[in-house]
This record gives sequence, C-alpha cells and structure tokens, in this order.
Amino acid sequence: MKRIAIIGGGFAGLTAAYELGKLGYQTFLFERMPELGGLAGTFPIEGTRLERGYHHWFTSDTHIVAQMQELGLGDRVQWIASKTGWFEQGKIWNMVSPADLLRLGTLPFVDRVRLGLTTAYLTYLQSSKSNLSKYEKITAAQWWKTFGGHNSWDKVWGPMFRGKFGAEAENIPMEWHWYKIVLRIGSRRGVAKEELGYPRGSFQVLIDALENAIRKQGGKIFLGATVRRIVVENGVATGLQLADDETSQSAARELTSLKFDRVICTAPSFAVLKILDGLPTDYVAKMNAAKYMAAVLVILKLKQSLSPIYWLNIADRSIPFVATIEQTNFLPPQVYNDKRILYVSNYLDVSSPYFQMSREELFNAYLPHLRKINPNFSADWVEEMWHFREAAAQPIVPLNYSAMIPDYRTPIRHLYLANTTQIYPEDRGTNYSVRLGQDIAKMLDGDVASGK
Repeated sequence: MKRIAIIGGGFAGLTAAYELGKLGYQTFLFERMPELGGLAGTFPIEGTRLERGYHHWFTSDTHIVAQMQELGLGDRVQWIASKTGWFEQGKIWNMVSPADLLRLGTLPFVDRVRLGLTTAYLTYLQSSKSNLSKYEKITAAQWWKTFGGHNSWDKVWGPMFRGKFGAEAENIPMEWHWYKIVLRIGSRRGVAKEELGYPRGSFQVLIDALENAIRKQGGKIFLGATVRRIVVENGVATGLQLADDETSQSAARELTSLKFDRVICTAPSFAVLKILDGLPTDYVAKMNAAKYMAAVLVILKLKQSLSPIYWLNIADRSIPFVATIEQTNFLPPQVYNDKRILYVSNYLDVSSPYFQMSREELFNAYLPHLRKINPNFSADWVEEMWHFREAAAQPIVPLNYSAMIPDYRTPIRHLYLANTTQIYPEDRGTNYSVRLGQDIAKMLDGDVASGK
C-alpha cells in the first residue's frame, strides 16, 4: 500500500486524504495546529461552534455541498437569505438589489446608473471563464475608471480596495473583482434576494465527518505536529522530518518511519520554501509571484445588535477595519443562546501595528469607530471577546497570473503543491479548497498508475 504524507489539515489537505483513502492509499496527515480546519477552523461558543474567520457558501459552491451530501450531511446544508450593506458618510446603505445601488447617495445619480450598468454587464454578459484573459491584463482601478467612471473607483471601489489591499490597491487585477462580482450576484435568487449557504452546526460538522472518514479508512492524523523538513533524495521527495517539540516527536515515535511514497504540501508558499531545498529558481519565482495579505479578526459576543446588516462593507477609510459581519443577522440568535455575534474584520500587512496589537488594544482602537456605525454602541454591550490572526489569509496575484501559477507537480518528483495561490481565477474559499484536494488526489493516483 502506497504511503502518502499530507502537510496541512485545512480543507484541501483533509479532502486529499479522504479521496486518496477511498482509492486505497494509506494517508498520513500532519497539522501543526491543535485542531483541523485551517482558516475555517472553529472554537466553542454558547454550546456550539463558530469559525475563527467568517465563512459561508455561494450557490455556485457545488464541490463542498456535494461533499457534505456524500458524507451524510446533506440535511445540514441550509440556504439563508442574507443582507449586505455599505457604510459611508455616517450612514448604512442597503446593497442587495439593483434598486439599492440606485439609492446609493454617496454617488451622483448618473454615476449610480453607470455603476449599475457596468456591474450588470460583468455579471450577466461576462460570467464565462473564457473572459479571464481580458480581465487579468488590466488593473481594477484602470478598468473602473475607464468603464465605470472615476467616481465609481474614487468613491465606491477604491476605498474598499484600499481597505482590503492597502498599498497594493491600485495594482490588483480586474480579474479578482470580476470574479467576486460574478459569484456574489450569481448567488441571488431572483433580482433582489441573495442566498448564502451555511452548515447547520457550523463548519465543524464537516471537519469532524472528514476526520472520522479518514480514520475509518485507516488514515493517520497528527495534530500539533510540525514538519521541519521535506526530505529529498536525488531529486525525489522521500519523507519528512518533524520538529523537535514533544508533540511532533510523539508523532514520529508512533510512526517509527517517516518515509513516504508521495508528499502533498498544502502550506502557504512562503512556508513551503522554509522546509524545502532544491527547487529550481523558475519554480520558486512562480511560488513568490503571489503575495499574501494577513487578516486580523476580533469576535464580539454582544448583548444587542450593532446593525441590521449581516455583511457591512466599510467604505469610510477613516475607519481602521474593512467590514463587520454580524453572524446573528445571518443565523438566528437562538443558535447562540440569544447572544449577538459580531466579527470585526481587517486585512493588512503583517508589519501593520494592528497585526501586532493584543485583543484589548484592538478593541480599544476599534471602539470609537464602532460607534460611528451605531452611536449607542458601548463597551458594556460586550460579554466576551476573541482575537485571531492569520498571516496568509488572502493571496494577492499580479497581472497575467495565469502564466505564473505554480504547477501542482513540483519539479521535485513525487512532491505536490496545493495551496490557495493555485486557486485561480477564483479566490480562496472552502469550496475551492475541496476542489483542489480532489484534483490533487486524482492527479497523484494517475501518476502512480502511469509510473510517474
């Protein structure tokens, strides 16, 4: 039986292990964190679980929904009407339907009409992936200024891009925004209603089901096990070295052998380069072509609601975060014992002072700005607070990235790379991580069959 090592216990790694187990391989999954799930990992709250980073599905997310059904969780898939908003000039503007766009008072009426027409054009006439080439050759800033007008960029999209991408805002390819618009508006049921998916019981139910299925197949999962080195002999990946900490060494003792027939690595590219030598410079250049934005999340358990909006985009750049996501405007508050759950989301560079701040420092920095959204908001509303950071939350790709994507098969034989920089033209998300894991498993199986 072929032994396959998988580095990383997010949805790509879990899915690869599950799919390979179905094909008869013995899988060994190593996750450095004490729990599985990656960016969709959860923590306990009010008798249930909640994702450390807000997650949902679009109606086009067929791979992960099918996986839920295959694992007997189809009855837990729920589609829920969501409400999106826009905060600017001290006011919340609804942003779900075309009529809402026409009421966006931060733009002159003519610009609103132009913005609506260009958005409709992208959504309904440009949704085919065959249009990728035209949108990856131009930045979003250039495209919107040319076709949507300068006001559409300066007053609407520009502030959002600066909040999410910082100094890189003017360099982001239109491809990123094009596909976001296609997915978001494509998740509407009719013109004025958006529906998003969420698993009843949180994403933890799927994480647990995958873990149980892998173990039932005979696969091994090691939590808190850090890979120090991918072992390469004569240009072939042959095994792993684990770190010297007790948890990692406990895994090494249990295994007795860290030799493997193939290795799949789902870690971020910069992390892979720290544990692997011998890659040719052209492949390393491809791995480095995409950069990463970090994310900082503060999660508040509140006595009352901040706003009536689930997903509130913050266009006011005097506010030092990019969105508030009120989970209990998506799911009923009863799921969380009638408490209100609010994410305060920020994308930034790891060098940002906000990335370095403690939970209390962040909350104190955000407090006056939360009051801009709701003047009645008070620290007394907060019953409990959590704080999570992720250095590799959002890949940033350059223009014409389709020619720079690292191949799944690395130049080192029997070593496969599978991370969010290879999900293109789509953006990162659990659905595409599931698809990535499925694709890698199928590729590896084909390679074994053909003797590659």
